[in-house]
Amino acid sequence: MRIATMNIQNLFHRDLSFLRQNASKNLQDWMEEFQSLLKNPNKEHQELGRMRELAFLMGFSPQATEPFLTLRQKGGHLYVKPLGGERQTRATERVGWNGWVELRTYPLDEKHRNAKVECIAKANPDILVLQEVEDRASLSDFNRDYLGPKLGGAFEQWLFTEGNDNRGLGHAILTRNGYRIVGFQPHAHERDREGKDLFEMDCPEYTVVTPTGDELTIISARFQQDGKDLDFGGKRKEQAQKVRTYCDRLLMQEKKGIVVCGTLGEVSYGDCLRPLLGDKTLRDLPDHLRLETVNGIRQNKLSNNESIGGWLAKHDYLLSSVPLHTGIQQCGVHFPSVLREREGGKCLFPGSSKNRVSASMPPLLWADFKL
Repeated sequence: MRIATMNIQNLFHRDLSFLRQNASKNLQDWMEEFQSLLKNPNKEHQELGRMRELAFLMGFSPQATEPFLTLRQKGGHLYVKPLGGERQTRATERVGWNGWVELRTYPLDEKHRNAKVECIAKANPDILVLQEVEDRASLSDFNRDYLGPKLGGAFEQWLFTEGNDNRGLGHAILTRNGYRIVGFQPHAHERDREGKDLFEMDCPEYTVVTPTGDELTIISARFQQDGKDLDFGGKRKEQAQKVRTYCDRLLMQEKKGIVVCGTLGEVSYGDCLRPLLGDKTLRDLPDHLRLETVNGIRQNKLSNNESIGGWLAKHDYLLSSVPLHTGIQQCGVHFPSVLREREGGKCLFPGSSKNRVSASMPPLLWADFKL
């Protein structure tokens, strides 16, 4: 039985809030470009136009940013309210309305999506668990149009679960080769000590039955990430403690096949993950001697506190209960790699200082379990 997990970081489109998180970096780049153009005494028409664009992006332009109209949805129909007007006109072909709508998402680059697909195809899993999937329709298209051709057929069963994230991000599980999803338990209702949502993106618990009739419980987690100048270590520890209670409940029910996977937002030796990793009830992949592949390169010295092949301060995990962990036949890590034209089409892997794009993409973790 091969299980793989990956924080996919959206399939086709991503919320604009991710761009706003990088606003300070963009502003710095714009200022540097503006200053370089400003120093040129003989500016051409194209350069002057670029300076106007940069001035607008940096907020120097006095151009108004108020909308020309507001587009609303009522009863399944679209209505237009002109700025300062009271009358609403339905936006249909009959009235000949033309306009624009500000989107909440932006499309992802095809090459990054293909890099993720290649990782999944390399692992060729029976069970695939994904975090940060934007919606059910995208998962369906991704399974049919991208994974299907690469794997010789799409996953037969799949389930998308949306959590508390206001961007709609959620978790997904896909199975094939006779592995069936027979149960699902959400934990989006859990509250932290302050009465707020404990899990930003839920922490679903899936029950899967193998072709031989064995039962497996998979918990997909995506713990709180640190923000700019904010440390959510306390929140992550509270999340880890809650997930540990789920595992203890399953062990009390004599369920030995337990997997906890996803982005836990902390290094394995950090205090936040002590409830999950402290007593070795759940074991991590680097604890296993058969972790041999990082982008196809044999790495026998990969450990919890080392940076090998770009896996710096890893935050992604594939934990398993002791009976499952002792039955691991092989396991590995695949990093998405992107072909760059300016590098002569060379495939760059993490560990190279030039490969910032690939190194920033979460890896895919996989393991072969003998039941």
